[in-house]
Parts: sequence; structure tokens; C-alpha cells
Amino acid sequence: MMQTVRIFIITAAILIGAVIGVAQTLQPTPVPMQAAPPAFVPDAKQQAEMAENIKELQELKVQNDEILKQQQAALEALDDLQKEADQMRIYSKRG
Repeated sequence: MMQTVRIFIITAAILIGAVIGVAQTLQPTPVPMQAAPPAFVPDAKQQAEMAENIKELQELKVQNDEILKQQQAALEALDDLQKEADQMRIYSKRG
């Protein structure tokens, strides 16, 4: 029984090694290259829309930066409160 299991494990390991070896030697088939599509040239209307979208994105970025500053300030205030609370716990244990 135990010998059968050993033979099975060894055979499985050999087969796995053979499969990996064959898989490594196979070369992928080259993919035929297709002609590149013509370059996209936006018209005046699309350029105006893109400019407007960029402006809106820049405004959103400014707003997000402001929110991040406020959140950072709030986190720093909470850190200070946590430090003060820790100090109060330490002093209350001493007294």
C-alpha cells in the first residue's frame, strides 16, 4: 500500500516535470500585425469639449486638494487628542 503511494507520487512528479519542460520549450505563434488605424483628429467642437473637460478636471483637483488638506488637519488634531488622552491615562495610573 505504502509502496503504491510512493510510486504514484514519483510518477506524478515526473509527469509534471515533463509537462513543464515541454511547455517551456514551446514557442508562441507570432501574431500577425494589423495596420494601424488612422490617427484620430478631433474637430473644433471636440477640441472645445476636451478643453472644457480639462478645465473641470482641474477645478475638481483643486477642490480635492483642499479636502485633503482639511482631512490632514483633522487627522493631526485627532493624533494630538490621542496623545493627550494617553498622557492622561499614564498620569491617572501614577496617582
